[in-house]
Amino acid sequence: MRSLPITLKTVDVSLVLRMAERATRPASRRNYLLLSRSADGWLYLFSPLLIALVDTDAALRFFYACAAAYAIERSLYWTIKNTTRRNRPPEAIPGLRSIIIANDRFSLPSGHTSGAFLFVTVLSQCLNPLWALGYFWAAGVGMSRVGLGVHFPTDVCAGALLGTCVGFAVSGFLM
Repeated sequence: MRSLPITLKTVDVSLVLRMAERATRPASRRNYLLLSRSADGWLYLFSPLLIALVDTDAALRFFYACAAAYAIERSLYWTIKNTTRRNRPPEAIPGLRSIIIANDRFSLPSGHTSGAFLFVTVLSQCLNPLWALGYFWAAGVGMSRVGLGVHFPTDVCAGALLGTCVGFAVSGFLM
């Protein structure tokens, strides 16, 4: 029996199929949806207001760092996404149906993942290093996007890298 070579593409497809199968379970589907929705943007908008209840100066620093970081990250995100033009899993894997409909056409990088990693990076750099525990949440956001069938694992890795790098760069420059 001859085995197929293991490539990044075969691993990507295999993981999408495995997580999509898991999403057929109601509890997994619900968890994927909750994690994904937690990174839809509302958290990013209201967090400076919550921080301002405790420390106005820290909230302003955080707000300015986030505004600058998201402006850079979103510009890079759209440029990369529209340059690579990678198809989403349902277009690339015959018979696969996603749980949700993505807001845009292309897959690489994952914007939800990029935004989540950027947010946690800026939080941990501007406010307190303990916020780095939020990377567990950000990783869950990325995992949920694969489970929902709208991204490949490599899209999520690229999004995590993009968000983290921009977060560190902007925090390092402004702090």
